[in-house]
Amino acid sequence: MTHMIKGANAPVPAVPLRVAVGRQSTPGAPTVSAAALLLAPSGAVRGEADIVFHDRPAHPSGAVRHVGTGQGAGQLAEWLEVDLLRVEPDVQRVLIVGSCADGTFGQVHGLYTQLSTFDGTIVAQYAVTDATAETAFVLGELYRRDGGWRFRAVGQGYEDGLAGLAQDVGGGGVVTAASPPAPVSSASPAVPSVSGPVPLAGVGKTGSGVVAPGAPSGPGPDAYGADRVSAGPSPVSDSASYPTSPISPASAPAGLVSAYGAGTPAVGTPSEPPSWTSDFFAFEPRVYRGKGAKTVTVDLPFPPNGEPVILEARTEEYNFISVKIPGREDDVFLSDLPDHYGRTLMVPNRKGGPLTLKVRNSGAWQLTVLPLSAALPLDFGTIAGSGREVFVRTGPAAELKVRAEDPHKGWFQMHYHWGDSPSDLRRPAKRLVYEWNGRRVREKVALPSGPILVTIDKSRHQWELTLDPADASEPDRGARRVWRR
Repeated sequence: MTHMIKGANAPVPAVPLRVAVGRQSTPGAPTVSAAALLLAPSGAVRGEADIVFHDRPAHPSGAVRHVGTGQGAGQLAEWLEVDLLRVEPDVQRVLIVGSCADGTFGQVHGLYTQLSTFDGTIVAQYAVTDATAETAFVLGELYRRDGGWRFRAVGQGYEDGLAGLAQDVGGGGVVTAASPPAPVSSASPAVPSVSGPVPLAGVGKTGSGVVAPGAPSGPGPDAYGADRVSAGPSPVSDSASYPTSPISPASAPAGLVSAYGAGTPAVGTPSEPPSWTSDFFAFEPRVYRGKGAKTVTVDLPFPPNGEPVILEARTEEYNFISVKIPGREDDVFLSDLPDHYGRTLMVPNRKGGPLTLKVRNSGAWQLTVLPLSAALPLDFGTIAGSGREVFVRTGPAAELKVRAEDPHKGWFQMHYHWGDSPSDLRRPAKRLVYEWNGRRVREKVALPSGPILVTIDKSRHQWELTLDPADASEPDRGARRVWRR
C-alpha cells in the first residue's frame, strides 16, 4: 500500500479499481458526498453524463459507478468503481471529488481517499490534513501517462464549493447538481440504490462487483475483495479472461464495509482470510457475453469430482435468464434477477474437463465463471441484496436473521454446505430456509462454526441478512472442518 503526500503520484494497475471517499464517523460532522468527474484532454467535462454521483450512479460507458455508502469500524465511506479498461480513449483524467453541503471540510475528521483492486490490494491512499473552510475537495485524480495510468494526490479545496470546481472543469450548472445524499445513520448500515442495469458492452470488470473494505493501519478502511480481475480480451469476441493484478493481496482487514451488486452495503468484522482457499480449484475468471439464445463452452480443466464453482449472471434488458448444462435435469439458472444480477453455485461434471452451457435470455447477457474462493465473506453485522448469492463463513457458530420481501410471492431458499474436502461441497449439507410462497420471509436460523458455504438458492426477493454471535448457552452443533486435497 502506498500512503501518499499531497502532490505525489504513483502508477496504478490498469484494472478495475474501487475508490473510497471516507472519513471518521463523528456525531454532528457534515455529510460528505463522493463524485467522479471524467475530463477530456481539454480539462473539461463533455457533458452531464461525465459527472457520476449518487443520483447519477453510472457513466454511459460503464467505466465509472457510484456503488453506495457504508459504515463500520468507526468509518464512513462512499464508494466508486472505476474500470480503467473501459474508460473511453478521449477521457484523459478522472477526478475523485468530495463535497460538503451542510458544513466545511475543516469540520470533517480523517478525510481520505483510498484505491484498491478487486482482490483487496490497496494501491494508493491519501489523507487530507490541511482542510479548513472548503466545501468541495478534489482528493485525487487518475490520469493517463505513457500508455498506463497513474494516481495523483491532489488535495485542492474550494471554499465556493462545487460551483468553484465547475469553473475549473467547465461543468457549469452540471457539477453543482451533484447534491449530497441523505446522511447515513450511525444506528444501522445504509442501503443505497443504484438504478438501472449494469452496461454489458465492451470489456467490463469480472466478478461480483464486491467492495469490502475494513479498517487499515492508515486513516481509512482497508479493502478485502472476493473476486479477481484482470486485463485483456481472449481471442474469442464474446469471451474474455483477465490476469490477476500482479500486486500481492492485502492483509486481513479489521472491519468490513461492503457494497456490492446493486449497491448494497454490509457492516461487520471479518475473520482472517481463509487459508483453505488454496485448496480450491484455482483459475482466472472467465467472462462470456451474448444476446438471446447461445451455447458457450467453459474451457477449463475442471478436476474429476471437483468442488462447485460460482456462476455470476448479469442481464441488461430482461431479468429472466436460463442457463442449463446439457444432460442435466436441473437448470443452473432458471430465475429472475431482481437487480439484473445474481450468483449461484455451478457443479462441474463428475469426470471433470470443460463444461457446456446453454443460455437463454431475450436481450444482452454476461456470464462470469469464478472459483469458489470468490464467495462473499459472511461476517457479523448486516448485509443486504437481492436474488441468488453465495457466501463463505469461516468464524464460530452464529445466529443468522433472514428478512426478505417479494411482492410476487416467489420461492426463497437457503442452504449451507460443508465437508471434509472440497468435493463434499457439491451437495448442500442442510436446508436453512424454505418458503415456496414467500412474499415476506422472517426466519432466525443457527449456523455451525466454519468453514461453511451459505447459499441463497432460490430468490427474486430483496433480502437482508444479519449475523450475530451464537447464544453462549447453546452448544456449537457443527464441528469445524478443515478442507485438504
